[in-house]
This record gives sequence, C-alpha cells and structure tokens, in this order.
Amino acid sequence: MSKTTSETARLFRCRLEELGPLNDMVSAMFKTNQDEFGKASPDYADKDYLKGWDARKADFAELVPTGVHRATDKDVTKTMAQVAKSLRDPLNYLDLRLKRATKKGGLTASAADFGLGKVRSEISTRDMEGLDGALGHLLQLVQQPANLAALTTQGHTTDDTQALVDARKQLGAFNTDQNTNQNAALELTDENIKAGNALWEYVVDVLGTGALMYKEKQPKKAKTFSMATLLKRIRKENGGAGDVKAG
Repeated sequence: MSKTTSETARLFRCRLEELGPLNDMVSAMFKTNQDEFGKASPDYADKDYLKGWDARKADFAELVPTGVHRATDKDVTKTMAQVAKSLRDPLNYLDLRLKRATKKGGLTASAADFGLGKVRSEISTRDMEGLDGALGHLLQLVQQPANLAALTTQGHTTDDTQALVDARKQLGAFNTDQNTNQNAALELTDENIKAGNALWEYVVDVLGTGALMYKEKQPKKAKTFSMATLLKRIRKENGGAGDVKAG
C-alpha cells in the first residue's frame, strides 16, 4: 500500500509507478494521431503542447525513475524458472535417496515429512515466499546430523546441499531487491504527487479528447482511449491485481 508524506491532493487515479508507463502509452497514441487531434483543436497541433508535455514527463521521471517498479510477472517467471532449473537434479536425486534411506532406517522423519512435494508445488504455482519457506524446512531436516549421515550413505553430497542453499539465497536476493524498489516507488511525497498531477493533466486531456473524437465514426478505436483499458493492460503485463478505478 502506498505511503503518503504529502498534504498535496492526489489527482492521478492510478498507482504512482504506473503513471510513467501509462503516460508513455498515451503519448505514443497521441503522436500517432496528432494530425487528427490537430483538426479537433489547434492546441494539439501547436508544438508547444508536446514541448510542455515532455517537460512534465522529464520532471516526473527524475522523481520516479522508470526502473523502479513492482516485481512484474516476467520477473517472477524468470527467477522461478532459474530456481526450478537449478533444483531439478538435486530434488530428483534427493527424492530417490530419501526413499532408499527410509527403507534402511536412520532418518528422523518420514520421506514425506521432508516436504519435497511442497517445494515442487510452490515452484509450479510460482509462490516465492512459499518456496522460500518450503526450502527452509527441507534444509533444516536434511542438515540434521542423523539425516545427513543416512543420506550421505545413499550418495548425497555437500554440493547437493549447497544447491538448495544457493536456490534459497537467490530467492532472498530477488525479494530484497524488490522490497527496495517498492519502497522507493511507493513513497508518495509532496514533490512526486505534484509532478504526477501535472503529468496526469496531459494524460486525461488526450484520452478524453480521443474518446470523444472517435466515439461515433470509430467506436473500437475510441475504446483504446479508455483509462480503464490501458490500466488493465499495464497491470496484466506487470502481474498486478486489484480493481481498476480511473476517473
């Protein structure tokens, strides 16, 4: 949830870190159709219109860099794919060795209690926090002296254990980076709210004009100038959730 340290009224009806991508979309739509906008009003044909818009974009970008964002669906997918690949052989071999060690005795828990199924489930559902917890549980049992001894007799090595440790470290690093980015992105200060409001003025102006301009003759195109449609697209690309409220 966004933190606010400002008394300035917030006019933009989207998340702070979404405003930059939203502006880029609207700006591209405007430039593609600028001749038609110019026919609707000479203001849009005036070079000072784009000049002023670009200046506000630059002011906003200084306060909310485009590189600062929530973890996107692609980020999570990429990281989980890397972790899954690194764990494939270690998990398969550990599964095999746990079953054989169970038959020979020496383990402090059943093979099922080690939670290999849970680890694989969290990978398949891409639950990063759940996977971190499942790996922590698995490592705790594997590293118990009695269990480690029983597994070692079945071929388990320090490299196998290290693969689990490294996977957990990778998840930890990813989550730390994302927390840092989110803290930076979600801070609503007086400065960035004012910059966001200034940029929002251009966004709503172009979307409102575009929707009216194409409403009768090109209704499908008019819908592309819908704030809700654009925000839904941004949130889908970023793996975001929540209702889209635009006004």
